[in-house]
Amino acid sequence: MNHVRSRACAALILTLAAPLAPAMTAVERQVDAASAPHSALGRTAKPITVHYVHRKDEYANSPRFRSLRETIKHAVAVCVEGNRRLGRPAHPPAAFPDQTLRVNNFDYSAPNRNIVYSVSYDVQMAEDCSLIESERRGAVLTSTKGECRIDLVAKKAEGECDATGHANAAPRPRAPTRAQYDATTAALAADPRLAERMNAVRQLTGLAPGAAAAAERQTIAGHVCEVVQPTPGGAGACVSKEGSFIPAAGTEGVVLMEIFGKDKIKAVDAKFDMPVDPAIFTPYLSGGYTITSGRDQ
Repeated sequence: MNHVRSRACAALILTLAAPLAPAMTAVERQVDAASAPHSALGRTAKPITVHYVHRKDEYANSPRFRSLRETIKHAVAVCVEGNRRLGRPAHPPAAFPDQTLRVNNFDYSAPNRNIVYSVSYDVQMAEDCSLIESERRGAVLTSTKGECRIDLVAKKAEGECDATGHANAAPRPRAPTRAQYDATTAALAADPRLAERMNAVRQLTGLAPGAAAAAERQTIAGHVCEVVQPTPGGAGACVSKEGSFIPAAGTEGVVLMEIFGKDKIKAVDAKFDMPVDPAIFTPYLSGGYTITSGRDQ
């Protein structure tokens, strides 16, 4: 009997470890098909102008995320064998998710403020070897006034969440242009007391005055953007400066692609100078929200 049971367990482990045809679970499909928040608002008599970008993850072909999927499949197989040996319940999933993480970002930028709505999916294993799939929906409003963090499911907002959605926020100061940078550094280098220090700075940056590195350009969702070189940690972006204004939110411009090492979240739709209902910046005023000031903490 024990021999038969061992063979049955071994067969189950092989089945769980075997490749399954890619197929989204119901929760994955719901996240993947998330619609843009502004489409639910419709038209308004007094729209405001924003730049809009819908970015989605490109994790399907990511070696790291494929590895994570295999890891969770292996963990379930080990869990099933362990639980049955210990007499505990085991409820392995009938199917595994196509991806262990999915991200949908809906980004709206005005000249002085920005809000990003996010719809995401992730999965974890429970003690009984089943999978716990999570769908999260939130938004973050930012400007020079501060940050408002919004949980669209729990209907909670925390931080600087005013009645106007930061409509009166002062624009962020612009970063200096290359010409301004060169003029400043040239003036500093002309001072004999600072010449040695400025030479050291140039050696560290690898750039002589006026010798800006040529930026890589890409066309994403029908728009041209320039790749901002990744930081030592591997984070970068492809930024567009199209449209009638350039928002200053982190990287100046509209981010069409976020880069995290070899993984990317890339625009599938982008519209510049798009009219929208101002309510896009104040989802927490739609009723039923608990709003907590960050200063109250």
